[in-house]
Amino acid sequence: MASTAKPARAERAPDGRQIWRAVRDELLLNLYPLPFSTLAPGVYHVYLHPDDFTVIESVCEQVVAQIGRALTGEVERINRDLERSTRRLLSRVLKREALAPIETPASGWQVHLCADRNGELARGFIGIVSTLSVPARAEYGGTPTTRIVKSIVGGSERTTTTTTEVRQNAAPAPPASSGPDSRERARLTYKDDQGSHIFSMRKDALAVGRGGSSAWVDVQVITGSKVSREHFRLRRDPAGRFFIQDVSQWGTTVNGETLPPAVKTADGVIEPGPERELPASARIGMADVLTIQFEAVARQ
Repeated sequence: MASTAKPARAERAPDGRQIWRAVRDELLLNLYPLPFSTLAPGVYHVYLHPDDFTVIESVCEQVVAQIGRALTGEVERINRDLERSTRRLLSRVLKREALAPIETPASGWQVHLCADRNGELARGFIGIVSTLSVPARAEYGGTPTTRIVKSIVGGSERTTTTTTEVRQNAAPAPPASSGPDSRERARLTYKDDQGSHIFSMRKDALAVGRGGSSAWVDVQVITGSKVSREHFRLRRDPAGRFFIQDVSQWGTTVNGETLPPAVKTADGVIEPGPERELPASARIGMADVLTIQFEAVARQ
């Protein structure tokens, strides 16, 4: 959202209720109707100005946990209303056609609350990046896509941008009866400006970088600006092999060897670098600033 002008400054730091209302609105405004069900964004990255984040940092875990519970409660409430034949009223409220029941994400809600380290938010404002995997469309050749909505909320103002990304190299979807596969694929161990961390990779693709309201990442590292907002991507194929590609301005290395770089212009990265296979154990360097130890987890 670099091209979006910042709204006027809000008066005070958002509290937990204001953050919940912003997330709830993001849920309601970005539903994806299907004939027999309605999909909802399942992942929410919520950003606050660093000074505002400091105010709630000590209760961050409680805020995130309660927003997850509240999302489930909101979906259950709406679905009860649907069952009580109040679809016309709900349609007027949401300004859309009557909805089929909303599905709760099979893997649960993922809510992340963190400080905006990119200077994009004024004090008192909330940045939200929500993601929703949507069914394949004919114009994308049958490839699943991800809809990413980025909003800045403050007072009565809300600015939003929406992008749709084609999921490259998507693995075939498992049978519907098999349920979500949340087993650990790999571990990423690193130390950034906030201390030591271990991240458990439990899906087949992820992005790593500084993140921000204009760049959603799975693993957000807190470090200097030479690490890009999205720095590199990891992917695991159906055979269990791992692949890595550079999407940064300053480069990525694996065990000291530089990966083929992303294509860059004066406006930034326009095309990721080609993928390279990643060893089962590897040191991933991010612009000579931060190193991540990657370890694949063998499946039984």
